[in-house]
Amino acid sequence: MRIIAIDASPRHGVVSHSVETAAAAAQAAGAEVERVRLYDLEIRTCTGCGMCRITDACKIGDDLPSLVERIASADGVILGIPAYFRKPEGASAAFLDRVNGYFASSGQLRLPGMGPREVAHAPVVRDARRAVIITACAAPEPLATFFGYTTGPVRQLRAALGSGGIRTVGSLAVTDTWRHPEVHEWEEDKARSLGRILAGKI
Repeated sequence: MRIIAIDASPRHGVVSHSVETAAAAAQAAGAEVERVRLYDLEIRTCTGCGMCRITDACKIGDDLPSLVERIASADGVILGIPAYFRKPEGASAAFLDRVNGYFASSGQLRLPGMGPREVAHAPVVRDARRAVIITACAAPEPLATFFGYTTGPVRQLRAALGSGGIRTVGSLAVTDTWRHPEVHEWEEDKARSLGRILAGKI
C-alpha cells in the first residue's frame, strides 16, 4: 500500500498538523507514505490558453505533471487544503484548476508529450485508489457549513480527484481556527482514523 500525503497549506498550521497525523497513522498501519508540501513545488496558474483541449495535455512546464504521476501511481491520497472564503487560494487553487486536465473522462492519465499508448490505461490507473480530504477555516459552526467554507473545497477536491478515478472515502473539516488554532482531541482522533482507513486497517 503506497500513499501520497499532500499538504497544500502555506503555513505549518492546523491543516499541516492534521495531514501529518493521518499520514503517521497510515504509516503505523503498514503503508508506505510519501509526504509532499505543495508550496515547495512550482505550480503555476492556468493561463486559459485551451491547449489542453487540443493536445490532451497542459503546456505549462512546472512540477504538476510529476506530481500527477505520483498521485496516479499511489494507492491512496491524503490531501489537505485550507479554505479561504469557500475556496482554496494560491498554489492550491492552481493545482485544482489544472489537475482535471491530466485525466481523461475514463480516468486515464494524460501527460505532456506522451500519447495514450505511452501511459497506463484506464483499468490500471483507476484500480481501487482512494483519498481522504482535510480542510480548515476560521469560521465557527454552523456558519462554516452553512456558507460552504469547508464543504465547498471538499466538493471541489472530490470532483477533481474523481476525474482521475480516485474515490474520496472520508473527510475532516476543522473549524473555528481563529479562536482555537490548536487541533482538538476528537479532530486528531478522526485524522488518525482517516489514515488507518486509507491504509485498509479499518
